[in-house]
Amino acid sequence: MASQLIEATYTATRPERNVEELAEAVAREQSLEIVPELIPEAIRERLLGRVLDVQRIEEDRWAMRIGYPVELASGQTGQLLQLLYGNVSFYPRIRLTDLALPEALLQSLPGPLGGIDRIRELNGAGNRAMLMTVLKPRGSRPEQLADLALRFARGGGDLLKDDQNLVESDVQAFTKRIRMCSQAIDKAREDTGRTCLYLPHAAGSGDHLKRQLEAVAEAGLHGVVLCPWVMGLESAATAAREFGLMWLAHPAMAGSLTEAHERGVSTAVLLGTLVRAAGADISIFPGSGGRISSGHDDERATCLALTAPLGSLRPTLPCTGGGKKLESVGDAARRLGPEYAVLVGGDLLRQGDKLEEATRRAVSELTSP
Repeated sequence: MASQLIEATYTATRPERNVEELAEAVAREQSLEIVPELIPEAIRERLLGRVLDVQRIEEDRWAMRIGYPVELASGQTGQLLQLLYGNVSFYPRIRLTDLALPEALLQSLPGPLGGIDRIRELNGAGNRAMLMTVLKPRGSRPEQLADLALRFARGGGDLLKDDQNLVESDVQAFTKRIRMCSQAIDKAREDTGRTCLYLPHAAGSGDHLKRQLEAVAEAGLHGVVLCPWVMGLESAATAAREFGLMWLAHPAMAGSLTEAHERGVSTAVLLGTLVRAAGADISIFPGSGGRISSGHDDERATCLALTAPLGSLRPTLPCTGGGKKLESVGDAARRLGPEYAVLVGGDLLRQGDKLEEATRRAVSELTSP
């Protein structure tokens, strides 16, 4: 019988107490956060986290596998994150490295609205890897950004997103900008017969965020960029679903969790399993060979977390980014295979008048075996 527990694996490095006692402390802290003598027996049986396994993996490191009753996640991705790493984030040298979600929980989580298949259907990328670039910098006139969008789309680019720093306090200015960029994409489609999928960045909260999402939907666009580690994972997922929009999860702020070597959360769990469960259709994460990269996590593991079978959830498109160079596009395609996108921002934009030609060459690198 399949486990009905949420199974989380933590790595403890140089623990300050007996590792079995530490595992019991983590299980109790994350599930009920109360001293043992104050837990009624009925609650203990139903809701207390339990230690499933403790194994030494290196001289000074142990793996602690803990099972949490599925009820503790409350069917919410935000609460799931809190359950997995809330208070224990203050424990020294404890890192969440693996996560297995039971079918009972997966059935209550949204998962991607469209995922990889819908993205391919919209942009006609076929079965190859995809190329993404970014509209920036902030301060550019809308006409300049629209021109970049036009040339990238004409060159056969697959995915175009706003930079996370493109933020307007005036919704009318936001609407003007995204409509100009959308019209540029439409013009390129008339010229080439191919569609580039454009995702504007929406930020803020409350009515301001809602009005931006309304503008995106009214412009006939299919998706949006959100920063879930700034605005909250559950809030981002809910906002996109309310307007029937796919969404790209930008990793801003996630490095504070993923990049502490002996603490935090592995990239595969945070930017893989959790954002997929929350419904992100695209997840950007720092891969190797760029200006920003993960110091210790395997990008292939993150791709697998986003694309491997996970209950009935659709696969999320992995996108490796972080200041990639055009020259690295082909290598990334050979290393990671077709079920991913590579983000090349500044190195493509600096091509200037040759941006369209450079885009075409990069896409051919992704098409080559």
